[in-house]
Amino acid sequence: MMPLIPPTCVQAFKMNLLLPIAHKHLFSGVALIAIGLPLSLFSQPSIADEEDPLKFIAGVSRLHDNNLFRQNSGKKSENITSAYAGIRLDKLYAQQRFKFDFTLTANRYQNYGILDFNAKDYKAAWLWSLTPFLKGTISLDRKQSLNSFQDFRGGSLVNIRNINTSETQHFEADFSPHNVWHILGGVTRSTQKNSNNSNSFEGQESFTMNSLDAGARYNFSSGSSVTVMGHERSGDYDGRQLNAAALFDTAFDEREVETKLDWILSGKSRVNARVAYLSRDHDHFSQRDFSGLVGNVDYSWTPTGKLRLILSAASSLSSYQTLDNSYTRLNTISITPLYAFSDKITMRAKAAITKRTFLGEGVIPDGDRVDWGKTASFGVEWAPLRTISIGGNLERSSRDSNIDVYDYTDTSVGVNANLAI
Repeated sequence: MMPLIPPTCVQAFKMNLLLPIAHKHLFSGVALIAIGLPLSLFSQPSIADEEDPLKFIAGVSRLHDNNLFRQNSGKKSENITSAYAGIRLDKLYAQQRFKFDFTLTANRYQNYGILDFNAKDYKAAWLWSLTPFLKGTISLDRKQSLNSFQDFRGGSLVNIRNINTSETQHFEADFSPHNVWHILGGVTRSTQKNSNNSNSFEGQESFTMNSLDAGARYNFSSGSSVTVMGHERSGDYDGRQLNAAALFDTAFDEREVETKLDWILSGKSRVNARVAYLSRDHDHFSQRDFSGLVGNVDYSWTPTGKLRLILSAASSLSSYQTLDNSYTRLNTISITPLYAFSDKITMRAKAAITKRTFLGEGVIPDGDRVDWGKTASFGVEWAPLRTISIGGNLERSSRDSNIDVYDYTDTSVGVNANLAI
């Protein structure tokens, strides 16, 4: 394992007094996107202007899920139809690049219409460049989805729709006079809101988190690189009242120091690795605190022009606050082969094994819960034309817990068609 910066080093990033100022400039930068994108449509393009910078996209999919609510008995199957339409802009003007994606998706459930929802998703970014030595990105994105039912414990199917809305606004700057050493800095604001905060959905929290980010990267002549970053974050649990009886806090501070490696082994193989120390401290109830090592490693091998193989392993910590637990550790290993039968037909498969351990103190003693998960999937995509693609996929998943009520198996099969003009 790569050397890890000691947790005490993260104190170098203690700049809480600068957070309000940094966030103010972040939102000023985000406003520039809203102004810059429309103006860019009327600007004179550079000589390096790409073909088809603006695309209109649309598509439809149909999914059959034989255990929608992830139950160990009394399975409920469902057919889900999703239709989407949107635009994509990727435009280069001089040394400035503008990207904008917007998609509106209508999701309709055949048997459980209460779950119907429309998702509005977008991504916008200004890849700015003041000089060849000073560059960066201003971006914002939004994603809406139906929360998974893997942690749903409702006694009925009345109050079951829980739409998660995740938003991120980010500013980063990269200073590098010689493109060898890079000094990195930025600010990030993240929000996650759930439309349903009832106790039926265990451990799913709404929060707002602000982050101050700083670090450095070294680029090797081979194309490989190593990056060290520190993150100082402060967060609030939205809509939550301080509850001493249930140990539900209202705010937290989070610190993370990470080292990332992008290592080109050869023309056919590459390793991306990350190791970090993460800690979260709550304002009032230390029982909810957690800390530890996290990270991942991905090995990509492309022996031929048609075959690619990805091996991955990861370990993460996540807040999961219930009456008997405070957080979880998720360990994952997976293998993903991709094969191109031709320039029009591609195949993708994946097999993964996970171990999810429920940790930390709560109001009542925990049951030492451990969940083992297995997932296998297979998909094929056919692109008869440059603007059209048609695909299908099959997935089988299962969970085996030391607490039997959490066991389940699920099979889903889907088809989709997509258009981009």
